[in-house]
Amino acid sequence: MKNHRTITLLLALLFSSVISIAQSDKDAQASFDQGIRLKDEKKTSEAFEKFREAIAANPKHTDALYQAGWCQNELKNYNSAVSYLHKARQTGVATPKLYFEMGYAFEKLNKSDSAIFYYNKCLELKPGYAGVYKQLGNMAYTRDDYEDALDLFGKYEEFSQKDITDYLYWYRKGFTYNALKQYNNAKESLNRSLSYRNDNMNTFLELGFACFKLKQDDDAIRHYKSAIAIDPKSHIPYNGIAEVYRDNRKDMNEAMKWYRKTLEMNPTERKASYGMGYCLNSKEQFSEAVSYLKTAIEKEPTYTAAYVELGYSYYKTGKDPDAETNFKKAMELNPKNENARYYACLMYVKQKNKAKAQKMVDELRALSSKHVSTLQPKVDAL
Repeated sequence: MKNHRTITLLLALLFSSVISIAQSDKDAQASFDQGIRLKDEKKTSEAFEKFREAIAANPKHTDALYQAGWCQNELKNYNSAVSYLHKARQTGVATPKLYFEMGYAFEKLNKSDSAIFYYNKCLELKPGYAGVYKQLGNMAYTRDDYEDALDLFGKYEEFSQKDITDYLYWYRKGFTYNALKQYNNAKESLNRSLSYRNDNMNTFLELGFACFKLKQDDDAIRHYKSAIAIDPKSHIPYNGIAEVYRDNRKDMNEAMKWYRKTLEMNPTERKASYGMGYCLNSKEQFSEAVSYLKTAIEKEPTYTAAYVELGYSYYKTGKDPDAETNFKKAMELNPKNENARYYACLMYVKQKNKAKAQKMVDELRALSSKHVSTLQPKVDAL
């Protein structure tokens, strides 16, 4: 009889435990379902709390763990996201979307190796996962690997099953094309970015730059002025317009007008200081150019072009030792710089120093420079 009562008690306890587990699973699923509804309503914080309730009721609820990780990524709590996603991976079968979220969290934590590892794990399971190519492309863009970025962006577009309406994506692709000197392609991507958001100043700046390089001056100026309308306190579009007048239209007076607008905001801004020096040299106001070029170098000690222009100013004002110092610095900073060698050669010709002049010509010849045909006869005549 005693054994019978013991068995009865054990069965009752077992039944009670089964009922309790079933109730916990039911509660977990109810909270999970509420979380999904809230997530669909874009109420991420509230959804996360429901997923936490589901996990509390059932710590091995893989879907709730994944969704909690997704929410934490959306809420920019990336370390927490990694924790939930790792638990999801341990409790169930890893899925492409789980690996994607892990890669995304590590990307945002600036742990590139881990991010790439998990993105690639995602692609092993689903080679056509479009979002992975977008994120890997963004990572390549961030590290200035533009060729790789374009390749990855192309795969993102190939596998994407819906229209890409992300203005930032098209801006980055346009920026990448500009960096690779593919200016017509840049315009196409940047105009597409504008179609989704027309108040991003950087898009107008890149469009201005692309048009400037294509010598579409009116369009370049128009885009730069659109950037000014968005942020009148940014000096970048003023410098951009100045470059159009300086390099394309060869209108130094108009260029200087726009550079002065920058210098009114920031009297030592490096590009405007350089631009003023360049324009003054072009106007044969060599002494006046010196102070601007010195300022540009003070702000950026590796500004190769500024050293060339400063050397030219000194050369034209008869200060050959100072000119030589600056030409040599430019060549040191950029061993392939042609302009520094060209002007240095002219200076050595003026000094009737045939050996040094010939050395400059020989170095230019090694660089396949067009200046050789102009300078060699001058050296031969010494």
